[in-house]
Amino acid sequence: MRNELYIDSNIFLYSIIMDPRYGKPCAKIIEDIYAKRVKALISSIVLLEVANALRKYRVPNLSERVKGILSLPLRVAEVSIDDALRAIELSERLKLSPYDALHVAVMDREGVNRIVTADKDFDNVGCITRANP
Repeated sequence: MRNELYIDSNIFLYSIIMDPRYGKPCAKIIEDIYAKRVKALISSIVLLEVANALRKYRVPNLSERVKGILSLPLRVAEVSIDDALRAIELSERLKLSPYDALHVAVMDREGVNRIVTADKDFDNVGCITRANP
């Protein structure tokens, strides 16, 4: 297994909107990524999830926000058709949303078994460990 943490989209979202509960801890995680204290992995779908959530919050300059994420020293895994098909299978088996299952599929392909997320649905996935922000 790689010594990386998979960073879920809600970490970026909560940092940007300064969520009352998770804003500061999520900003600290991003600061740790920036300072290279944390080796981070995201998938390309994370960028779309962040943009969509920010759009719902009416946050301006979506493109600049996403480019800001890409400016961090993190690795971005592209999502493949095989990942999508595996995610559909995982979604049914693990009772996850297809999007969450896609994160699990990419993590498995990339050899990463730890995810940082506020989403408790990942607690029921036996092959990964969830760290709450």
